[in-house]
Amino acid sequence: NMRSFYKNNDKKQDPVWKKRFAQLQALGFEWEVNFSVEDVWQERFEELCVYKEANGDYRVPLKYEKNKKLGNWVSTMRSYYKQHDKKQD
Repeated sequence: NMRSFYKNNDKKQDPVWKKRFAQLQALGFEWEVNFSVEDVWQERFEELCVYKEANGDYRVPLKYEKNKKLGNWVSTMRSYYKQHDKKQD
């Protein structure tokens, strides 16, 4: 992604890239974005609630076209639950 490219690349000195980075900065582009795990979890949880309202269930497909992050998150939550459940036995 562009943030990691900017942080980890010597192209900052390349005239073409200097111009591109300047254009992004002029827009107010944030180079450092810190999302907490809790913020992301809460956002996906809320998206899951919206999905339930629209679809009547929580069976979000892994490759859910409307929200791929939600599909991945639901799959991950199920995996975590299964791992946790096995540890309880």
